[in-house]
Amino acid sequence: MLRQRIISLVVLIVAIGFISYAVVTNQSPKVGAEKGMLAPDFTLPLWETGEQASLSSYRGEIVVLNLWASWCPPCRKEMPDLIRLHEDYKNQGVVVLGVNLATHERDENGVEEFMNEFKVNFPTFIDQPIDQVNRRGVVASSYNIQSIPYTYIIDSNGRIAHVIRGEVTYGMLETLIKEL
Repeated sequence: MLRQRIISLVVLIVAIGFISYAVVTNQSPKVGAEKGMLAPDFTLPLWETGEQASLSSYRGEIVVLNLWASWCPPCRKEMPDLIRLHEDYKNQGVVVLGVNLATHERDENGVEEFMNEFKVNFPTFIDQPIDQVNRRGVVASSYNIQSIPYTYIIDSNGRIAHVIRGEVTYGMLETLIKEL
């Protein structure tokens, strides 16, 4: 009788431990720049105002996060589609956000000329160097950007649903956000 109670107690303790482990690991998603991970948060100045804003302030919406530089031909080609997507979906729980990879720019006027030329009308962050020694940008570093453009589709819970390396189109993005 005592032996059965001990065995039952051990089984119960193991079951509680297993359930606890499952709960903890499911509630603590990994932060990273790959599909299924929690998108790395950042706080940077916005082009429009210069005020600091954070990616996490858009939690609750589907985010199309596009990383670009003014001199990049595919970045230039995809921008009209991103602007159109912003216009068509801004009142439907989808926000398009840009990140100019300022540390990748070739001249100091490139960003302003690009923003004016394309009449970019969605919030655009300006990536900043991590520090004076490491001139790599905060976003470029935390998202491990090796080439541009990059586009991340982030679900309303802050998880990366899609990672697109290279040029995007309106149709491609529309299909992917409708899945969410």
